[in-house]
Amino acid sequence: MNQVPSHPALDEARSRTDQVQHDLEVASAELGLTHGALERELPPHVKKGDIAWAIQQNKVLERKVQEAAEELEEVTELLQQAQGGRS
Repeated sequence: MNQVPSHPALDEARSRTDQVQHDLEVASAELGLTHGALERELPPHVKKGDIAWAIQQNKVLERKVQEAAEELEEVTELLQQAQGGRS
């Protein structure tokens, strides 16, 4: 079997991207839970002004964090390709 030699810098980059991707996925899930709780628990008459803005921003941030996690997944795949496809 032909084994691709290890590249410490690529190994470190892949390990770090895996960890950051996991952290982003957890953050996205937590933002989703927060958003759901705010939507569910706050009465409509309270969801005005700064509160309405904060709820909307929470939703926007949740989407941005999820997009970042997806982009990082693509980077991880590129790193795997650079390592010759080894796990």
